[in-house]
Amino acid sequence: MPELPDELTPAIGYIRVSMLREEAISPELQRSAIQDWARRTGHRIVDWVEDLDKTGRNFRRRIMGVIERVESGEVKAIAVWKYSRFGRTRTGVSANLARVEKAGGQLISATEQLDARTAIGRFQRGMIMEFNAFESDRAGEQWMETHQWRRDHGLPAMGRPRFGYIWHQRRRFQPDGTVILQEERYEPDAVLQDVVAQLYTRYIAGEPFHSLALWLNDEGHRTVRDEFWTGKAVKRYTDSGFAAGYLRFHLKTCPEGSFPHECENYELTRHPTLHHPAIISDDTWRQYQDRRDFTKGAAPRARTASYPLTGLVRCGICENSARRSVGRKKGHVRYVCLARAEKGGHACPGTGVRAEVIETAARDVLAQFVEEIEGAASREGAAVPEQRHHDANVRRRTKLEETVSKLERSISRHMRVYAMAEEDDSDGALEKEYLATLRELRAEKSAATKELAKLRDEAEDGGAASKELAAVVVAKGLLAEWDTLPSDRMNVLLRRVVARIVLKPGNQAINRPGGG
Repeated sequence: MPELPDELTPAIGYIRVSMLREEAISPELQRSAIQDWARRTGHRIVDWVEDLDKTGRNFRRRIMGVIERVESGEVKAIAVWKYSRFGRTRTGVSANLARVEKAGGQLISATEQLDARTAIGRFQRGMIMEFNAFESDRAGEQWMETHQWRRDHGLPAMGRPRFGYIWHQRRRFQPDGTVILQEERYEPDAVLQDVVAQLYTRYIAGEPFHSLALWLNDEGHRTVRDEFWTGKAVKRYTDSGFAAGYLRFHLKTCPEGSFPHECENYELTRHPTLHHPAIISDDTWRQYQDRRDFTKGAAPRARTASYPLTGLVRCGICENSARRSVGRKKGHVRYVCLARAEKGGHACPGTGVRAEVIETAARDVLAQFVEEIEGAASREGAAVPEQRHHDANVRRRTKLEETVSKLERSISRHMRVYAMAEEDDSDGALEKEYLATLRELRAEKSAATKELAKLRDEAEDGGAASKELAAVVVAKGLLAEWDTLPSDRMNVLLRRVVARIVLKPGNQAINRPGGG
């Protein structure tokens, strides 16, 4: 290709492919139209910038870099296939177009011929952009209606594969090319459900997200898009709650054009029909949330602790945090008041306590806690419940949730078969049989639903007992493996049963249970 003369006006070709399928105009088509426009009008495309699979409802795109290049004087024009490629939001388009024109640049559509330097041209462009915004709003309203329908029927807003599940789509294609409509649902994958459960238990035990991503990749597991896992991807997946039977829905109060994984403005809901049974138990989900709440507010070093007592020790006088300090002469490890260490004795008269004293005190308090709980149960003539009984209760609820879901599908299939029946029913026999079967199915569903509600109520009423049970189990495990547990693992477990460790003058440490 011969070199273009320098007197041609430099421009940047901008290509955007929307996430909406009906707008997925190929980049090649857009590029060809822009090149034809440049040859016709004496422009030189000095660079191409692409935003693939990006919405036009916000400007969190590479187009912002193009606008900055216009403002710097590098180019004088931005060429797009249609004005809608620049954006579809009223305020965003107006503000960023004003930046371009203030810098002496132009936004030019290769296929919408008008001269925006004239009054009529600016009017025409404004009408086109307003229509683009209207089309975006209309499509958004339709998506909201679709999402609400799916939500009401216990399905995620976007129908797509989910890690750990087999997706049974509504439309099933047969080998002969025919299509069969079926009830959409998600079924736990027998191979991957154990992997999903391990993701949660390993995170609860203190393993960070980036380590979990490496583990998944080493084991040969990929995302549903057949990509390698990253720590961010693992966090987004586990936070969604899908494996716990929840659906995550974006709230309407979110900023325009934002998506659920981009902000914290969402809600988790559970549909009674439960078209996707939970893989993890409610107890595991609560423990995961507790761990996430801690890591969100904790200092970076406390998220993966280097020492067993990281983030737990506080001064009993000024209530500031205590810092780990190693003595220069004797080499003793002590925890000292942070205010005193940084500001001196005038800020706080508190002293330090040796780490071994604190750990011994923590061990003694845990042993006393376990002894008191077991002693109280023994005096009442009952054994301390084991974790397996709690897990059995959780499994029973999960089983009932699956039963309710199956009965819902059976009722739906039964009604569909009756509606499509072609045999003669002049004597009403078919209708009687249909109604009798329908009553039986609904009675079974009602009984299962009542039992499930009873179990959930019992779980809520016994929340304190469940926490106490979990604390006893964790405390006993800590005592049994005190000398072998790594520091980060011990720190995570201590946080579940100990709220804080308070330092008192005289080389004493007072433990206050209740962290879990």
